[in-house]
Amino acid sequence: MEFRLAGSSKPIIIVKAQVNESEPLDFALDTGASITVLSTQTAEKLGLNVKKLPREEKCCGCSGDKMQARLASVKSIRVGDIEAKNVKVAVMDLTNISEAVGAKLAGIIGFTFMKNFRVVVDYPNRNLSFEKSQMKSAA
Repeated sequence: MEFRLAGSSKPIIIVKAQVNESEPLDFALDTGASITVLSTQTAEKLGLNVKKLPREEKCCGCSGDKMQARLASVKSIRVGDIEAKNVKVAVMDLTNISEAVGAKLAGIIGFTFMKNFRVVVDYPNRNLSFEKSQMKSAA
């Protein structure tokens, strides 16, 4: 699938993703993120009652700082032809990250989406593929 970069000086991969069969939304792809993130605004648009989600948890931010988030699970996330079911997500305000990246982000695709796939990024052709990983058998 094709991706775009947030900007020439900001090589952040932006992909279209659908959450619970929503319209396509802009998500950053972060292979180092331990959890997939939904912006507070996106979660509310999807009908999640953010204030009633489990107590705030301390999550690790991209700089190693601790950030506040609420934890939830969504039925599905689809990126291109790939779909993950029952995905654990963190819900947090992404306003500052969106401003820094230069794109209004609905969320961030992280490990809880990518964990069963081999992710191949072809920067020159701006192409991204998710391939079902073949589990190696124990020797």
